[in-house]
Amino acid sequence: MDLSRLEYIKNISDDGKKWAYEYYKVSGYYHLNFKQGKGVENHALHLPKGALIILSQNPFDQERYLTHVVELVNEGSEDKLQWNESDQWGIFRWVKVHWVADFNNPSNIPLDKEVMQADWGYYNTQAKLLTSPSLMSRWENIENLRTHLQAVFEK
Repeated sequence: MDLSRLEYIKNISDDGKKWAYEYYKVSGYYHLNFKQGKGVENHALHLPKGALIILSQNPFDQERYLTHVVELVNEGSEDKLQWNESDQWGIFRWVKVHWVADFNNPSNIPLDKEVMQADWGYYNTQAKLLTSPSLMSRWENIENLRTHLQAVFEK
């Protein structure tokens, strides 16, 4: 998997009750949801087509896990035509799955804190830049982080 376009990490959840997006396989497409909030619409709209995003979640209110790498497949303006802004989860971007964890073997799913080795700010559903100061204080540059993540996702 080519991680040269890996730019973001995003918090996802299924209300802490199960794995979010667990049924989508590599090469599958789905709506990556963003919860309504201040600035969320503008944020989701301007994420660039082609960018890769790591998805992190804490199912069953446990530790956080890295469970997917997805690609934004449309421009935000194309996806916005389908948004239902009256629904708290009505803002989304179409994504294609490039990597997905093996949900049948949870002990093999990468733990966020062990892999990322920094607090990247998972407090909302907006995608966070991997070049954020919190991550770069640990990894120095994006290429070091991408190289590290490549090894994790190839296991």
